[in-house]
Amino acid sequence: MKRILPLLLFLATPGTAWSAFEPVYAGARPVGMAGAFVAVADDAEASFLNPGGTPRIGRLALTSYYTRLFGMKELAQVAVSAVAPTGLGHFGLFYHGLGSSLYRESVFGLSYGRSIGRRFHAGLALRRLNLSIKNYDGASAVAMDAGILLDLPYELRFGAMAHAVGRFSESGPAAESPRIIQVGLSRTGDRLTVSFQLDRHPRHGYTSRVGQEFRLAESVTIRAGLSTDPSLFYVGLGLAKGRVKTDYALSSHALLGITHRFSLSMEFG
Repeated sequence: MKRILPLLLFLATPGTAWSAFEPVYAGARPVGMAGAFVAVADDAEASFLNPGGTPRIGRLALTSYYTRLFGMKELAQVAVSAVAPTGLGHFGLFYHGLGSSLYRESVFGLSYGRSIGRRFHAGLALRRLNLSIKNYDGASAVAMDAGILLDLPYELRFGAMAHAVGRFSESGPAAESPRIIQVGLSRTGDRLTVSFQLDRHPRHGYTSRVGQEFRLAESVTIRAGLSTDPSLFYVGLGLAKGRVKTDYALSSHALLGITHRFSLSMEFG
């Protein structure tokens, strides 16, 4: 019983729970910007956050991520993603795992992105989702996501992502993957990136996100962001050494407490 109480508290707390198979933000860098990343999407996490951004990645990129949401081991989250540029386009792989032996969501995915002209980039992601709940029937689904990134004048970028725009198979009582729409606008200068994003959830309505990333030095970056519904504040730090980057993000919930998030990223070639 002690093991399941934290999970029940999480699921019952307004503003924290999500349905099974919803996209979950993974990656300390995007989270440090409050998730306002759909119009940034320039690293390996773009493979699932916006595959339309993957054509902007010039080298083989790999990112790993780990956290325990609100410090609960029952809500451990791990993710790995990779993007490889080729002559045929940019191919990506990703995996997400959330939960423990009591409740676990697993997502395996493939992505593909390609530039159409100099300024327009588009991509698709295919996700295989599995849900297992101890002593209950599980569920599974296959969903397709679509994303775009458009380079605009004055160093502006417009991004959009449609989750579960296609559903190919679903089984089990909780197999529906919600269709979530995200649109965003970002601007990147010499040292500062500012991003705004609006998410529309079919059941929970609209969430606004604002994030920024400031490069203090060649190897040090700080981040901050704010999201609404519920109102949450995020901060983050990035350190780089050559082609290896480590990122950290912190968020705090009024009832459930603090979450620490860690990522390690590498580029090859």
